[in-house]
Amino acid sequence: MSQTPDPNHPRRRTGGWMLAVGVVALFLATFTVPEAIHHLARASAGEAEGLSTRAVVVTVVGAVTLLGGGTLAIAGFNWRRSAGEGPSREDRLLDEQFGDGPVLPYDPRHRWRPLEDDED
Repeated sequence: MSQTPDPNHPRRRTGGWMLAVGVVALFLATFTVPEAIHHLARASAGEAEGLSTRAVVVTVVGAVTLLGGGTLAIAGFNWRRSAGEGPSREDRLLDEQFGDGPVLPYDPRHRWRPLEDDED
C-alpha cells in the first residue's frame, strides 16, 4: 500500500467544496458590492432619503458575500492543501511492481564507491 495520501481523502473533498463555494460567493460579491457602495454613498451625501429596503439588503448581502467568500476560499484552499498531494499514476504502478519498501535498505556504514573502469 502506498504511503502517499489518498486523493479522495475527505479533507480534500471538504476543502474543495469550501473553495468552490467561496469562489462563487466572491463572484456574487462583484455584483452586490458596487451597488452597495453606490447606495451608501448616496445616503451619506446628505440627501433627505435614507437607505431603502433594497439598499439595506444589497449592503448586507455584499458584505457577507465579500467577507464570507474570501474567508471560505482561503480556508478551503488551505484545508485542501493540508491533506497532502495524492499518489500519481506512476507512483501507484511502481508500488504494484516493487512494493512499498526501499529498493536498498539504508546502511550508514556502507559508502558508495564509483565503479572502476577496466583498462585493457
